[in-house]
Amino acid sequence: MNNRHMLFIDFDGTITASDVGYELFKKFTSGATEADVQIYRAGKLNSLECLTRECATWNQYAPNSQAVYDHLDNQRLSSGFHEFLGFLEENKLKPIILSEGFDFYIDRVLAFHHLNHLERITNKAVFENNSLRPSFPYFELGCRECSNCKEYHIDRLRPAQMSAIYIGDGHSDLHASRKADIVFAKSHLKDLLVLEHRYFIEYHDFFDIIDSLTIILDRGIFALGKNIDLCFVADRHHEYSQRLWESGDVMRYVGYPDGLKWSQNRYDDYWNKQAQNENAIYLAIENKDGHFMGEAMISFPDAEGLCQHDVKLLPEFQHRGLGQETWKIILDRTRERWPKARVLVTPAIENVRAIDMYLKLGFEFNSEPMTWIPSPEEIGAVPVIYWRMIKILK
Repeated sequence: MNNRHMLFIDFDGTITASDVGYELFKKFTSGATEADVQIYRAGKLNSLECLTRECATWNQYAPNSQAVYDHLDNQRLSSGFHEFLGFLEENKLKPIILSEGFDFYIDRVLAFHHLNHLERITNKAVFENNSLRPSFPYFELGCRECSNCKEYHIDRLRPAQMSAIYIGDGHSDLHASRKADIVFAKSHLKDLLVLEHRYFIEYHDFFDIIDSLTIILDRGIFALGKNIDLCFVADRHHEYSQRLWESGDVMRYVGYPDGLKWSQNRYDDYWNKQAQNENAIYLAIENKDGHFMGEAMISFPDAEGLCQHDVKLLPEFQHRGLGQETWKIILDRTRERWPKARVLVTPAIENVRAIDMYLKLGFEFNSEPMTWIPSPEEIGAVPVIYWRMIKILK
């Protein structure tokens, strides 16, 4: 299986050509559920309340079960979905369906299209004697706004080292999109993410997703920004990374005005140890064409709940706002993984640009200036006076 990415996907209006659940309730209650749906979309009902009301209205109409099943058996899948599943199989990537819909219709549609092997996590409803008895087994475990919070499931299923990819289209996908590292969006979800200033990949059908996902998997992209991509480090980055650490322009504020001056064996040993470190995510910063610009590290919280991340850019890419964009992505991804963590940075007191950037990002000074004294073994290293600055994630 793919050990870098997990893929989660919405059902209604994403896998299917139409919003099956919405249309189902609307059709078999003669539109009587529409008012509650609009109240929900306006944010005045949570989804559990909305779905409970819809089921109560459904039971008043008690539609014929055969007519319901005939309707479900006529539901079309979105263009390219079968090809998309083939692509995922080739790339050893297993999709997990997350839905706030009910299993009674989702299972029926999937089975009709010979897809009942797909893993799915949904709300439950027994359809018997033309009536629905709903249940919401995950409501108490999630945010208690969503009937089946997709954010909760991504959080519990995705290891912190892996990138979560989410594909959706509607209001119920917003929490999942915040939790995911890479988002494909259209329709209502697209509009919501625009309002949140969240970067996403817009798609029309699953052929579009295959095209974009091919690049994501080939380059090992962890998360996306407007101008940069954060990629899992790979052999193609080794030479560039070494150039970064050998640059005095990059390293002068951390006590190495002429670069690290390590031996090749030491560089190689450091590089190999990165791959074995289970307490950090090592990333290359690339532009949209895949050219190396720098590197970043997302460190896991220590015993005190502190994360000590790192971002470095080659000299030719500094002072363009790329560092700040990288930090915003890293802080956002940290918040979604460890919401109670704090992030620590230690800029040299003369690194005014960095200090100004950290202040804009919400960091605060946490101590009086401190001094780092290098060991005699660190050739060419000089003492550094630095600040401790901490950001509390909210």
